[in-house]
Amino acid sequence: MDLGLIPYGPAFVIQERILEGRMGNRFPATVILQENPPVFTIGRTGSRSNILASADELKRSGIEVLEVNRGGDITYHGPGQLIVSPLLYLGNIDLNANQYLHRLEDVLINLLSTFGVHTHKKEDYPGVWWNQAKVGGVGIAVKHGYTFHGFSLNVNLDLAPFTLINPCGVSRMPVTSLHQILESEIPMKEVKEKLYEILMETFSLPMMDVSRKEVEEILVSGCT
Repeated sequence: MDLGLIPYGPAFVIQERILEGRMGNRFPATVILQENPPVFTIGRTGSRSNILASADELKRSGIEVLEVNRGGDITYHGPGQLIVSPLLYLGNIDLNANQYLHRLEDVLINLLSTFGVHTHKKEDYPGVWWNQAKVGGVGIAVKHGYTFHGFSLNVNLDLAPFTLINPCGVSRMPVTSLHQILESEIPMKEVKEKLYEILMETFSLPMMDVSRKEVEEILVSGCT
C-alpha cells in the first residue's frame, strides 16, 4: 500500500487501524510505503536531549517533533526518504523479533546492491551503512506477534536536518543517501519496484496494489 507523501501522524493512524485488522484476522499481511513532510521522530529509547536545535531554530525550520512507539532513538524523515512498514505475523515467517529486525537489514542491503551500492551492518546499531555513513535505518515494534513500523532508506533525502539532532542518539554520526553515493537523483518508482521484488522473495509475500479507499472498505466491512 503506497500512501505517497503524507504527514507522519495520519499515516500512523492508518497503520494502527490495519494492525488492529491484522490482529482481528480482518486484514492480510500488508506493506505500507510512505514519504513524510519534515519530521523528527523519537523512539521508545530516545530522548529530546538529542535535539541540538533550540526551540526557535526548530520553529523556523518547520520540522515537527513526535514521540512514537517504534524501537530506537531520534531520527529525521522527509521527502525523498522511503519509509517501509511491513505488517506481518512473526509466527507465519518463523522469526523472533530480533531475527526479523536483522532480516529487514538484509532487505536493505539487498536492495542497495541492485544499485551497485555495497553496504553492511554494525553490531548494536540497527540499520545499514555505506563506509561509515548510515544510509538506512531500522526501528520496529511488535504487538502480540504482529509487526509494525519497519525501516527507512535515504534515497533523495535532504540530509541537512540531521545536523539539528544526534541521529539515533549518536553524536556527529555521519549519514548519507543513495543520491549522494551515486551522485545522481534516483527515481523513487524504481526503488519501490525493486523493493517489492525483494520483499516478496524474502518473506514469500504475495504482492498486490491496494488503494487507501479499498483499505477503508475492508476495515469497515470486517472482510478479508
